[in-house]
Amino acid sequence: MSRARQRGREQQPAYRRLSEALRAAIYEGQFEDGRPMPTEAQLGAEHGVSRHTVSQAFRDLVADGLVYRVPGRGTFVTRLSKRGKYLRSVGTLEEMMTWTGTEMKVLDPVMIGEDSEAASRLGLPTTEVAELTVLRSYEGSPLFVSHIRLPPEIGRRMRTDGLPLDGPGTVIGAVERYISRPIAGVSLDIGAVLAPESVAALMGCEPGEPILCVERLFYDSDETPMEYAVSHYNPRQNSYRMEMRHGSKP
Repeated sequence: MSRARQRGREQQPAYRRLSEALRAAIYEGQFEDGRPMPTEAQLGAEHGVSRHTVSQAFRDLVADGLVYRVPGRGTFVTRLSKRGKYLRSVGTLEEMMTWTGTEMKVLDPVMIGEDSEAASRLGLPTTEVAELTVLRSYEGSPLFVSHIRLPPEIGRRMRTDGLPLDGPGTVIGAVERYISRPIAGVSLDIGAVLAPESVAALMGCEPGEPILCVERLFYDSDETPMEYAVSHYNPRQNSYRMEMRHGSKP
């Protein structure tokens, strides 16, 4: 490990360092299916941290789909703890804009076309939009296909610059370099659809198979829409998980 990386790790909160250590142990198969992991007290003593720190680390692992907790029985690894699914928790705008650990492939480069629905979602004065299609993968397996629509002036500038590129980046990350205000938010609509034949061929599923469809609308700090994306997710490579807690009382 490089010194810079070591320093960065040492600057992380204790619970984050512990969750990374436990994640690595889970991936290595150190905890058996059906048998509880060590208790908070045991892990706290082993790693020299408080039970509160262990509890925070477990919350990270629960959010990533690696473990589940049963009151009175303990903490157990899940079937998703085996490698092959993208298990990173995507809980912030920054994480959604980077998709750490994944790769993007441009299937259809930026073109200018007509799409009245997308233009309406983007708040454009005409039906003209920039459009492209990308495939995002994890460890060589397809995660999702995104059909993306952008304001036409941004699309033209991206096409002139030969963007976006295949690799670890994202389209919205490329868009941000062309706008004066930062991307500040995203709205999502999530539903189930039957896989179109063209999407099924890319995702490794059967035409007509139920898949997850997510519509995203990114907007800047002035609440101006900057990207509208419709993404189809491979159900065998993704899971959707939500955790809710009681709000604190004033």
